[in-house]
Amino acid sequence: MKKIEDNNTLMFIVDVKANKHQIKQAVKKLHDIDMAKVNTLIRPDGEKKAYVRLALDYDALSVANKIEII
Repeated sequence: MKKIEDNNTLMFIVDVKANKHQIKQAVKKLHDIDMAKVNTLIRPDGEKKAYVRLALDYDALSVANKIEII
């Protein structure tokens, strides 16, 4: 919740084989939002997280409510 409010960032669990370009395209296609950047990390349990920072003209909190992740 802190990243959503402070950094305008959403977090998604993605496939381990997905790269940043593929993640950016998928989020744009599925949720019709523009991103500033994508950061990824692989957790010790093997899951891959993608932190998607939204463009300035989008509010992460309202987008999260719209796509029902909050």
